[in-house]
Amino acid sequence: MTTGGAGHKPRRWIAGAAAVVIVLVIGTSLLVSGVLNGDEPAATVLTTSPAAPPPPVEDWYDLTAYQTVESGDGHETVPSISIGVGKEPFSHGIWGSAGSSANFRTWSTAGRCTRLSVWIRKDAASPQQDGIGQFVIKADEKEATTRQASIVDAPQHVEIDISAVTRLTLLDVRGGRDAHNARGTPKVFCSAPPGRTV
Repeated sequence: MTTGGAGHKPRRWIAGAAAVVIVLVIGTSLLVSGVLNGDEPAATVLTTSPAAPPPPVEDWYDLTAYQTVESGDGHETVPSISIGVGKEPFSHGIWGSAGSSANFRTWSTAGRCTRLSVWIRKDAASPQQDGIGQFVIKADEKEATTRQASIVDAPQHVEIDISAVTRLTLLDVRGGRDAHNARGTPKVFCSAPPGRTV
């Protein structure tokens, strides 16, 4: 009995090993077949909530560096401008030379801006020396403020609240023989730029 039992053990071991080999061969064949057919093993997808956008950064933006949505033919951007009897020139100025109400520019502030800052008066280098100019700031279609100045006046700083304004307009009015109008360093305080860069 002992001898007969011992004689069957190698056969059982060989049968078990053969079964393992068959399983491995079949599994490998299926894997190779899947790769050759372009099948990819299922991947575990981890879903995460999208990151919150960074908060808007409020800053001062130079208006002359951004495109307008509307403008007349009398406004010209200049790298610097001297105003009235002021001794120091202002950077990024606007020169108003038309003899009508064509001196204007309109920017799309889209409710993103809260303050406007600008210096106004007549251009000290204007070939004409006469006249009283009007400097109008319009918030949307309403007049926010109007100032007047001659060439002998010192530069005047204007800063106004433009919260919730969607369109901001700078309008200069002068007579045909008057000194040119001038605006120095016009800028707005916004959470995003007031348009595309020029």
